[in-house]
Amino acid sequence: MTEPDVTEILLSGRGFRALSHPIHRLSDEAVIGYEMLTRGPKGPFEIPEVLFKTSLEHGILTQVDLHCMKRCITAAKTMDPSLSFHVNLYPSTILSTPPETLLKLFPRNTDKWKFCVEIVEDEHISDMDRLREQLAKLRKAGVQLAIDDVGFGASTLESLIVLEPDILKIDRRYVSKVAGDSRRERYLLRLIKVARALGAELVAEGIETRTDLELMMEVGVEYGQGFLWGPPK
Repeated sequence: MTEPDVTEILLSGRGFRALSHPIHRLSDEAVIGYEMLTRGPKGPFEIPEVLFKTSLEHGILTQVDLHCMKRCITAAKTMDPSLSFHVNLYPSTILSTPPETLLKLFPRNTDKWKFCVEIVEDEHISDMDRLREQLAKLRKAGVQLAIDDVGFGASTLESLIVLEPDILKIDRRYVSKVAGDSRRERYLLRLIKVARALGAELVAEGIETRTDLELMMEVGVEYGQGFLWGPPK
């Protein structure tokens, strides 16, 4: 496939589809919301890492990211509006797109819908203060902020301090099969203390077993998602 073919396919949006992955309240396992995800056309672009890496290499990451966001919001609007819906965006997309343009993608009746933007931290955040300003305009309109894959990297700690997110999503490395691993359990407990200090809600990613679920509840994590309840669909 030549370079123009790749660009044309990804910008056209043909074959893209939205999936949803439930977020559960751990105490009773009720579904309280969904993370909306995108898969590209059949083949290698169905793998998110390949889709977004290729988009970055061809200089079209922002366009593809916005296209995925539109797909996800459109799919969410067919679902129960009493639930919350998370959509993923790269920091570079938020920095390069006027907040007014982003807000036009959400339903107009924001009082009826609850949306949350999850920041994808696969890339370096070039201007943290400006990102905070851009996000503040979304949050003023009622859109929440979550930081995804939270661990102990320097960029993550800076994000927590500067952006003051509403929700922290704990990286699966500190969730899946952590029971019995004293080192990772200590990391998890420290991370929870940070979240409590920020007043942020916690969502544990990568809950795969009942043991994972029980440990998350034991340490005070309120919400979670993972293959224990099935894959995205």
